[in-house]
Amino acid sequence: MKPIKFKHHILFLFGLSIMAWSCSSDDDSNNNQNTQAQIQANVTANTWIITRFVDSGNDETGHFSCYTFQFGANGTLTATSSNNTYTGTWSITDSNSNDDSQDDLDFNINFNLINEFEDLNDDWDIISYSSNSVALIDISGGNGGTDYLTFEVGFPNSNCTSSTQTTIQDNVATGTWRITNFVDSGTDETTNFTGYNFTFNSSGVLNANNGTTDYNGTWSITDSNSNDDSLDDLDLNINFNLTNNFQDLNDDWDFVSQSATRIELIDVSGGGGGGGGTDYLTFEKN
Repeated sequence: MKPIKFKHHILFLFGLSIMAWSCSSDDDSNNNQNTQAQIQANVTANTWIITRFVDSGNDETGHFSCYTFQFGANGTLTATSSNNTYTGTWSITDSNSNDDSQDDLDFNINFNLINEFEDLNDDWDIISYSSNSVALIDISGGNGGTDYLTFEVGFPNSNCTSSTQTTIQDNVATGTWRITNFVDSGTDETTNFTGYNFTFNSSGVLNANNGTTDYNGTWSITDSNSNDDSLDDLDLNINFNLTNNFQDLNDDWDFVSQSATRIELIDVSGGGGGGGGTDYLTFEKN
């Protein structure tokens, strides 16, 4: 009988260890859910600004210095300035529910745009968080670059009014426009858009219509440096989600010149080895 009693003791101890592991695992899972819920509740309860954004060693914080960010409880992320409003998505996900480490939490941001806001798109790792600050990091797997992003509770405190930007936006949103010059890396493709009238709606919709065909895209003007009123810091962002000639217009164009009836734009591609082409685009008012 003694061997049987000893066997019963082994089974009893094994059962206790299983119960202890299960309880510990449940506690860790609950704690991690609490951490995630705490961060989510905090970010949705406040208005935020970006106080640091470093993209692979380049400090680009100024691109967002005039924007406030609202993290909606429904997963909507809204960035608002005096001139523009952009909508994206956000979420916090847990890659390992078995412990309570913030190292396992990802802060996911996505803006379906082709301007500077697409640089924020990532599944960011959380470095630290508090009631008024969220510090994030991302280490790229390709070039090995490291990006940093910090949100803090607050409102923009710099001069965020660009009279030049406002003037251009008012000009382009008035009347219809046509393309009188489009050169793509040395190739003149202006005729691809002959007959199309372009309407820059104040809602951010860019419409192209030639009487029979109608395309809708998006447009915006953004300021990469809110501390001055220079035309050099403004980008005219165009995006058509198409696979025809209109996708060639997609870019964050730099201004060469602008007036009430004519806008000249340029884009110098960043290809390696000096292989980046130069594109030119001119709109004139009808």
